[in-house]
Amino acid sequence: MPKFKDYKQGQQSGLFPLDISELVPGHHLVRQINIVIDRLDVGKLDGFFSKSGASSYHPQMMLKVIIYAYATKNYSCRNIAAMLRQDITYMWLSGMQTPDFNTINRFRSVYLKDVLEDVFSEVLLFLHEHDFIKFENYFVDGTKLEADAGKYSHVWRKNTERYKAAVQKRVAQLMREIEEFNEKENKLYDGKDLPELGEENEISSEDVEQLAQAISKRLTDKQESLEKREQIKIQSKINKLSREQANLEKYEKQESILGERNSYSKTDEDASMMRMKGTDELRPGYNIQASSENQFLTNISVGHNASDSVCFPEHLEKSIQRGEKFVPDSYVGDSGYGSEENYEALEKESIDNYFKFSSFHNEQKESHKENIFHKDNLFYDKANNCFICPHNRKLAYRETKKIVTGNGFEQTVNIYESESCQECPLKQRCTKAKGNRVIQVNPNLEKHKEKARENLLSDKGIELRRKRGPEIETFFGDLKHNQKYERIRLRGLEKANMEMLWLGICYNIRKANILLNKTAA
Repeated sequence: MPKFKDYKQGQQSGLFPLDISELVPGHHLVRQINIVIDRLDVGKLDGFFSKSGASSYHPQMMLKVIIYAYATKNYSCRNIAAMLRQDITYMWLSGMQTPDFNTINRFRSVYLKDVLEDVFSEVLLFLHEHDFIKFENYFVDGTKLEADAGKYSHVWRKNTERYKAAVQKRVAQLMREIEEFNEKENKLYDGKDLPELGEENEISSEDVEQLAQAISKRLTDKQESLEKREQIKIQSKINKLSREQANLEKYEKQESILGERNSYSKTDEDASMMRMKGTDELRPGYNIQASSENQFLTNISVGHNASDSVCFPEHLEKSIQRGEKFVPDSYVGDSGYGSEENYEALEKESIDNYFKFSSFHNEQKESHKENIFHKDNLFYDKANNCFICPHNRKLAYRETKKIVTGNGFEQTVNIYESESCQECPLKQRCTKAKGNRVIQVNPNLEKHKEKARENLLSDKGIELRRKRGPEIETFFGDLKHNQKYERIRLRGLEKANMEMLWLGICYNIRKANILLNKTAA
């Protein structure tokens, strides 16, 4: 018997050609990905590909390859292309096809974007069929991830407004100076007096451009009657107006990009400046909202507002758009989600509300219950629509105010004011106001808080609150520590949403594969 086994590099060692599927174990992750994606109908992608010319790579094959790459922490298209040439699992999954990195990137960020939500939904149905999820109790939380943008490329709303106001002030001053050269004619701009375009009214870049053109035309028309020195001075003012017009146009563009936000990054205009965990620095990033059930991801979305509360309505809408089956019976969240707008959104969809409000934990303390001066503990006289303070004085209804949030949600607040706090021996303990005590009450919010309080203090609510931390934090921990994904690699809100969908799909399939293998064993 020979001492060593026969080794002939580059030659077929067996009698028959090698079947690479024999080299992929039956419990391997690629096989689970293959099963899930084969269930999907990708017919809607036909419109992306032309019938003429060379044939395109099959969308299902590309889906499988990209999902497997993300599941194995391979986020680079060049690395994925390399794996297709040298890794047996990639070769088996792709059927030995080797698309280049440009093709992979186009599929990842363009061709497959319209099917990713369907893939995510199909994975949820797969999990439901195997009793991993029941679409009953969703747990929601958010985390911040850095964007693929420069750390110091920020634009702030306050700075933009301040610089724009300074430009408008300089323009108004230039117009007054130009008017001094033309005292005989008070109307220089289409019949309008210059003061009408001054500091009292906001001047746009278009106004400045038209004004500069009008003055330039007048200068040309009256060139013969003006001294050379006056011509030079007026032309200098016109040149300054043109420069200020460019500055004004820049700040108007910045305001347009900002929208309702307070900041954005010049290198990724959809990213906002946010404070990341573990650092005191403000960096461009996105707010990732994730919902889970039984530690599986049931919904994921990306927003560019740092507030979880503001991002939730859009996050909920994604579940609703998937279909009635994907909408849960209950939603559980921390006090970051306890807003009137979110309570209304849940009530509209008949979803039980287990969102804490900001004062929930404080209400459970004895010190709060014993504080007779707190608004929550004042006696309300429903018949007379007034509150009674500890000194037995009325806080009568004064007015109702409408408040519109950044999301455009309208709140109704009732204002109550004490009839008199003068010479009250309890005033120092009751209020810090110099005059009478004033309280604000939002009746609709109080109604929702009462329902949330009832749910949260029930046996089911206590059990759900106990589960909330490990339920949703499991995904975030896996994403940042196991998958080493701490920065969004694609730019723009749309592509950031796609990126998180890829990662969410991978997470669910990986977790399901582990549990299925344990069951089989």
